[in-house]
Amino acid sequence: MKLNVLTTAILTSGFAMFASSANAAVVTDKHGNVGYDSYDECVTAVKDGSAKFYTPYTYQKPKRHAGEASVKKMWLSEVMIPQAVVSSNNLNTANYAAGACDLGVGQSDGRYGVSGALVGKYVPIAPDMPVNVYMDKAGNPVRLSMQQCDNHFSDKFPTPVVSEVTAPEAQVAIAEERTVEPVVIETKRVIRPTIYSVKQVIYAPEDQIKRVNTATGTAIAIEDGRERAVIVGQEADAEIIDNIEINQTFPVTRVPNNDTQ
Repeated sequence: MKLNVLTTAILTSGFAMFASSANAAVVTDKHGNVGYDSYDECVTAVKDGSAKFYTPYTYQKPKRHAGEASVKKMWLSEVMIPQAVVSSNNLNTANYAAGACDLGVGQSDGRYGVSGALVGKYVPIAPDMPVNVYMDKAGNPVRLSMQQCDNHFSDKFPTPVVSEVTAPEAQVAIAEERTVEPVVIETKRVIRPTIYSVKQVIYAPEDQIKRVNTATGTAIAIEDGRERAVIVGQEADAEIIDNIEINQTFPVTRVPNNDTQ
């Protein structure tokens, strides 16, 4: 399905933009295709609806270049520009939702670009223009051309027009039920010798820990919502724990809070 290029938001983008487009220098070739002196003039014309998008007038089959394994037919708006291309060319968008304003070029590699009158001018390309998407062996797009004529753009990917920014749709909060189970993982710390001998480490919320002083040390009881685990030994605060380095493997149990649903 072809995309409707001119939306209400674009048509109402402002009188100042319209005036700028009206005064822009426009070159028209014998086929009725147009080009602008600058990229900004071309973009303004696209956004205020005065641009006439380029229409191919010749016919050529796809011609793959070295390193191109396949070719796919798509609408320009369906193509996502690879991030490497976006970064290397300092592009402000990775999509062609609003089309492109590409610098017109001539013949090369056995294919034409635009007509001679538009070479060096910025030509508006519609988001619903059919294009050939050439891909590498991994299925990644590496080059685009106009589908009907296989005419090439100024680079492997034409320069996109940044689409209008739209407000995000309202988000509806969805209540979901979650059950959190204790997670046991294995960890190993290789560090300097220490007087501590660690058999198990249990992480638990503060409000689930009960401490009782005994003759043999501090008894620590941890409520995990289902059973009570009791460990008798020396209690160590966070600072001591952070500096303990043990050359052994021991289980670490993370106990969820009883309030977790």
